[in-house]
Amino acid sequence: MMGLNLGKKIYFLLIGLFLFMILASPVYAAGEGGSIYGRVAGSVAFLVLIIGGFLVYMTILQKRFFEGCKEEKQLTIFFQSSFGLPEGTIRAVIALIIIIASLALVVLSFFGVTGEKFPEILGGILGTVIGFYFGSKVTSKDEAARVQIDALKTQRDDVQTAKDSTESETLLGKIKKGLALSKTVSVLLPEDARKKYDGLISNLEQGATVVEGLTKDGDLQRAIAKGQELFDLFKKENPVRDTFTKALQSFGGLLGGSVPALMVITTVVGVGVKLIGVAYEKWRTRILNAPFSPSVTPLEVVDANTGFLLLRMSPEFKSVFTPELEGNDRAFMEFALSLFRQDDVEPFWSKYKDRFESRAQFEEGLKEFHQAAVDLELDPALFAQAGGVRPFMDSVKKINQDPEAQANLHALVTVVEGLQQKGEPVLSIFEKVQKEVGL
Repeated sequence: MMGLNLGKKIYFLLIGLFLFMILASPVYAAGEGGSIYGRVAGSVAFLVLIIGGFLVYMTILQKRFFEGCKEEKQLTIFFQSSFGLPEGTIRAVIALIIIIASLALVVLSFFGVTGEKFPEILGGILGTVIGFYFGSKVTSKDEAARVQIDALKTQRDDVQTAKDSTESETLLGKIKKGLALSKTVSVLLPEDARKKYDGLISNLEQGATVVEGLTKDGDLQRAIAKGQELFDLFKKENPVRDTFTKALQSFGGLLGGSVPALMVITTVVGVGVKLIGVAYEKWRTRILNAPFSPSVTPLEVVDANTGFLLLRMSPEFKSVFTPELEGNDRAFMEFALSLFRQDDVEPFWSKYKDRFESRAQFEEGLKEFHQAAVDLELDPALFAQAGGVRPFMDSVKKINQDPEAQANLHALVTVVEGLQQKGEPVLSIFEKVQKEVGL
């Protein structure tokens, strides 16, 4: 828009100059007939008007050029240009001054105002200026177009090279991260499972070296192709994905589908990340169906009323101590709560062993009693996606009754622990694996 407005101003300026020449012709003629001073004064006035008009134009153009550079944050271009004007402006103005002044003399000479012919030498200058200015533009048009095309091609190639370089380096970073992740997780798994990933780790190590070398040599397309191949291999065979898929398959067979299995897995991962210290140890012991040791994993002390609730949540003890439950025997409950405070359970066993078929039944009832106490400590909000604490624990109980599923649960918990200890984004890793398997 600025260029269009300036073009209009130049157009009207030229029209005004020609009108001035026509109107000034009688004055110039009078000066011709009167005295030489009149002709000199008329010529000087005419040249002053022409030059002054162009100076005003250049002043306005300089101001607008500065504002445009400032708006585009390219002030370096402004300060590097001659007189703070766009490139070519000075040459164009000089050429126009020569052309306009020459045309003015041609017009005045044609109408006989000056009484003299148009100077031949000035005509030669005029022809040279017009021929050089416009002729050079025409002859260099194709070359300028080629230069512009070459510049655009170079720019496009530079952009593509930068893009390929970024993509190659990104893939290399993913491969190295996948390599570190595979090493971290593989050492946590049993010996037979660990050997499975030795080949993957070796391929990733060698491939990362190849991709890095190709990137440094500038062979970016091959680097990208090799990097993508390695990353696809990692996504298919990495130990985190294998741990996830094995747990999903074995849990799904017991719980009736992949959705309940997925809810159990995501809950195990989520709660395992959020709990720390003693709370995590109690959680880990609970879901792995391991026996509790009050000295290692102390349970919160509960009162007699809560103790009766826990007793009802423990199937073995509930069946054995039905009389105490129905009679609300608070003295018995105070004695039973000692099982939460010490590792020595022999006094309790000695007193009530006649009620149990075996020591194994007592141990199972004791474990259920401890597990019920842990369930009360857990925040129900952590188990919302699994339907609550009780449904989740019922699912875990089914899993622990199957050797294969129980082994996969142990592997899942171990992987989560290892990643957490290494400071890895556990939730993000499992979310990516879940998407990769299509869930």
